[in-house]
Amino acid sequence: MSEKRSPLLERPVMRERFRTELRSRLMSEAAVVLAPRPRRLSFPMILRPVLAAAALLVLVVAGATNAAASSLPGDPLYAVKRAGEDVQVALTLDEVARMQLLSQLADRRLEELAEIAKQRPASAPTATQEYADAVDRFANALDRLRDADNEDKRNAAQDLADAAQAKHRAVLDSVKDKLPAKDQPEIQRVIDDEQERTSPTNPERGGQDGPGGRRPSSAPPKPTPRK
Repeated sequence: MSEKRSPLLERPVMRERFRTELRSRLMSEAAVVLAPRPRRLSFPMILRPVLAAAALLVLVVAGATNAAASSLPGDPLYAVKRAGEDVQVALTLDEVARMQLLSQLADRRLEELAEIAKQRPASAPTATQEYADAVDRFANALDRLRDADNEDKRNAAQDLADAAQAKHRAVLDSVKDKLPAKDQPEIQRVIDDEQERTSPTNPERGGQDGPGGRRPSSAPPKPTPRK
């Protein structure tokens, strides 16, 4: 008896329509996957131009400040120099420290005046006015400390004023001889004004200072012990 064998299964054949649809779907998905994605701007990336601009600004300001440090009255960068000094004074809160700073600035204006007298005497009136303004600010700070309740502050202020006046007088006398005759009276007026404003016996203060230029102490007198 012979056995009947089942016929072999036919190999499945992919229909042309299905093949076309599959290929089309795979191509569309590949296009989506391989397409370049837009770059998202992160916070550090946004800050880079700002930081670069800030760094450039700092370099420009620093360069201008360094160049302005050696400028003289009448130079284009002199206003930058003076603005920086005004900021420094405004940030100095202690009265004694502020007066010391104003004294240094008055010394700087005097150095500029001496340099102007050598380099370009024609600018002497401008430099003289800058010095006179610096002395006036210094004298105003001196007046405020003279009215202070702390005797140590009053004495320190007057000692600083006396030292500055003597130093300034010597330099001004030397500068006056180097200037044209028409500008010398203005220098002498500045000398007289500084001596009047910073003197211990300043008449504008109504004779409030005591002997030797010191303000009398407000402390009550000690009682005399009985014998």
